[in-house]
Amino acid sequence: MDIPRLLRPAAPAALAAALALAAGCMPSIGHGVDGLVPRDGRLPSDTSVVTGRLWNGLTYYIRANHEPRNRAELRLVVNAGSTLEDDDQKGLAHVVEHMAFNGTEHFAKNDLIDYLESVGMRFGPDINAYTSYDETVYMLTLPTDSAGVLDTGFEILNDWANGIAFDSLEVDKERGVVVEEWRLGRGAGARVQDRQMPVLFRRSRYAQRLPIGDPTTIRGFAPRVLKRFYTDWYRPDLMAVVAVGDFDPHEVEAQIRQQFRYLIPNPKGRPRRKFPMPRHRETQFAIAADPELTSSSVTVVHTRPARITTSVRGYREGIVESLYSGMLTERLNELTQRPDAPFLGVSSYYGSLVRPVDAYMLSAEVRDNGVERGLSSLMDEAERVARFGFTQGELDRQKATLLRTWEQIYAERAKSTSSQFAGQYAGQFLYGGPILDVATEYRLQRGLVPEVKLDEVNARARAWLRTRDRTVLVSVPEKPGTRLPDRAALAAVLDSAARRPLTAYTENVSDSALVRHPPRGGRITAERRIAEVGVTEWTLSNGVRVVMKPTDYRADEILLLGRSAGGTSLAADSDYLNAQTATAAAQVGGVGDLSVVDLEKRLAGKAASVGTDIGETSEGLSGFAAPRDAETMFQLVYLYFTAPRRDPGAWQAYRERARESLRNRGASPEAVFQDTLLKVLTRDDPRSRPIDSSVFDKIDLDRSLAIYRQRFGDAGDFTFYLVGNFQPDSIRPLVERYLGGLPSTGRKETWRDLGVRPPEGISRHVVRRGLEPRARTELVFTGPFRFSRENLALINSLGDVLQIRLRERLREDMGGTYGVGVGGSGQQEPYEGYRFVIDFGSDPERLDELTRAVFAEVERLKRDGPTPLELQKVREEQRREKEVNLRDNNYWAAQLVAYDRFGWDPAQIAAPAGAIVPLTNENIRAAAREYLNVNRYVQVSLLPENQPAAPAATPAK
Repeated sequence: MDIPRLLRPAAPAALAAALALAAGCMPSIGHGVDGLVPRDGRLPSDTSVVTGRLWNGLTYYIRANHEPRNRAELRLVVNAGSTLEDDDQKGLAHVVEHMAFNGTEHFAKNDLIDYLESVGMRFGPDINAYTSYDETVYMLTLPTDSAGVLDTGFEILNDWANGIAFDSLEVDKERGVVVEEWRLGRGAGARVQDRQMPVLFRRSRYAQRLPIGDPTTIRGFAPRVLKRFYTDWYRPDLMAVVAVGDFDPHEVEAQIRQQFRYLIPNPKGRPRRKFPMPRHRETQFAIAADPELTSSSVTVVHTRPARITTSVRGYREGIVESLYSGMLTERLNELTQRPDAPFLGVSSYYGSLVRPVDAYMLSAEVRDNGVERGLSSLMDEAERVARFGFTQGELDRQKATLLRTWEQIYAERAKSTSSQFAGQYAGQFLYGGPILDVATEYRLQRGLVPEVKLDEVNARARAWLRTRDRTVLVSVPEKPGTRLPDRAALAAVLDSAARRPLTAYTENVSDSALVRHPPRGGRITAERRIAEVGVTEWTLSNGVRVVMKPTDYRADEILLLGRSAGGTSLAADSDYLNAQTATAAAQVGGVGDLSVVDLEKRLAGKAASVGTDIGETSEGLSGFAAPRDAETMFQLVYLYFTAPRRDPGAWQAYRERARESLRNRGASPEAVFQDTLLKVLTRDDPRSRPIDSSVFDKIDLDRSLAIYRQRFGDAGDFTFYLVGNFQPDSIRPLVERYLGGLPSTGRKETWRDLGVRPPEGISRHVVRRGLEPRARTELVFTGPFRFSRENLALINSLGDVLQIRLRERLREDMGGTYGVGVGGSGQQEPYEGYRFVIDFGSDPERLDELTRAVFAEVERLKRDGPTPLELQKVREEQRREKEVNLRDNNYWAAQLVAYDRFGWDPAQIAAPAGAIVPLTNENIRAAAREYLNVNRYVQVSLLPENQPAAPAATPAK
């Protein structure tokens, strides 16, 4: 049994972006060289990947890689997607992808999924595929330590390439699944996209061939039309096989050559056309309003022909653009920290839009009726750079951040996962360009980033202000009092940008030390070791406990979690709202003498972050650092405990952003659905009610900060958990100084039970919201729970069994839903209880039918228990998942917190899956009878506003 894992502390945005580039399909943009190749030379390809081409035109990529151990990633990459569909095939590229899992030459109907699940792979995470405009990619994760599994994986890829069965009965069932996937994606965002994409993709094939397809075509196509797409485009000259994993690459190459040599090319096949995106000289506008939108936004999109970087010179150009984008985004984010800011949040993106076109997008969420002001501010900041430039300090910080990011990536190069490599090679087949290895990219970065000059970056601002190939996308809520901006007003904002009076950006950089008065620290008074799992526990002189597990799973990662009992439960009802916003009051203010903006500047080039939180029964923090920046992380912990900074301006800006973000929340059908579910499950407890915008008129900065200091002002009952690349002796001075120096009075607190309980009996509710013909039901079974590792393992396993069964019944057999969410969990605090959730969406007309099917399967499981195959699947899935988890820092951090919190022996964390309680037909059946009590559950259903009848499904008797 695994306790639900905690989320990894958020990495800096630049790190997340660089990691995405490193793992993505396209050759990275923003990297340089120092003596590696001539400045005008071509970028070298990675020699660690074996590539080849068979006689029939099929390409292959092979690489041995040992992260994760005993795993392989296989891909079948088909250079064909929705743009190649004929007029009678809209959406059928996607349907072909679905049919690959519903019967092939060697696997009848759903036998393929049954086999893969029986060897421990989960449908979705390990067995999946996607269809895009220009490609279709099939993905398998397989174990390599079980005889014959990898061979069977290549047989499956070969079946997908040339042996999909297209059984007529399976085709008809899958129509419903694909329509349900379409239905799942509908809503305000989809309706806005329907209006904006034809403008963005004007006069191109991409405007006419959305990969999800046309539901009318999907419901009515003839099977021969589906097969025609498969015959035309699934051919070896348009395919690649990718294999990366813990295996012998020579054996794998021989297997690929043997398995795929029989694919027959089609010399008379239809030419694989490329579809250009017409360019345009004038700015285009796409303006849309929708009654279910919850916020207003404006996005400026600059498109240009796709650029495949093959030379060092081109690579350097990418670096300059990356630095410009980063600095402009930092300036815009700084504006959001001020009261009455022109936008609530800003995001930027540069990369592939569709295959022939790259795009740079700058998007801002704005207040209602604030589109023109937000757009004006975006353009003003670009114009400000064009007139006055960035400062040298801004450039130096952005360079430091970029270089530090690549230092981390380089340090982790031996830990690159097989899925990252597989994605990179699939992208090379589809897009072209060199395959760059991390060591080369790191040398490129180190060589080119330092030499970029300020005037080079400043010159990019003029490109941002050009009108050619520019599109402005606007979306706003459709409601009384909110007007839809018109094209003329937006064009006037853009046209006047060059004439508006502006002053140069003034940068204020604080010279205050991060920690002005370093603590004297404390000392270790007790030590305990748990040798079986390599855990060491220290008790410090101020009462703080530290639980540590050094690992080598990541080379440049240390995770820190902290926890103390108490939380908002200890706040009086009159203070509850202030308690809910206490951590926000501290986070937006900064620490010590540094505002949030100052702190971000001070941390440029550092890989360290810390965040705090206060939950119902505990308060805590999470931190992340590279080993060389560990002291910075500990300093931040010390400051968030001892020196949260009061900043009325930042607090006002936070209140304005929060109020605006919630103002239209009630327009979202999903939000109303979730609010209703929470209200029912908590019996409308005042503290459990969703926050609305009016809350931010009532909260008080000083009271929120007082509650924060109350929760974090005394660390004596805190326990900290450290996992990652460190040794106790090396980290000991930091622990003693900064954690040992935290204030402590010796208090020992616990949480307070507020008496909130779910309702007894059966409670059914219907929410009628939404314009789309889509419905959703969530069933929540609740009741008392005997909290133990054994019972947690059983309720989790019950969820795994029912997940498989309901997917097969509702999706595969009935074609009634795209997916079913199932999960069981138990809790000890503030009372012992369980929740078991079943959640699915569907056609409103079929919701009652599917709900009855759910209850029928529940009763069948209670009567007969799981089948031997279901038990085998769950055992193997849990075993395989545990294998990977045991080499993951996040997993260990979460488990250490849970085992310590509940008083369990940490030595048992590494026990094999199934060691806590063996899974049998009898104990899963008993768990179903205990936790799926059809006389005690909550059912909340979401139906469209115009749906005539509510679902009335009841358990089968």
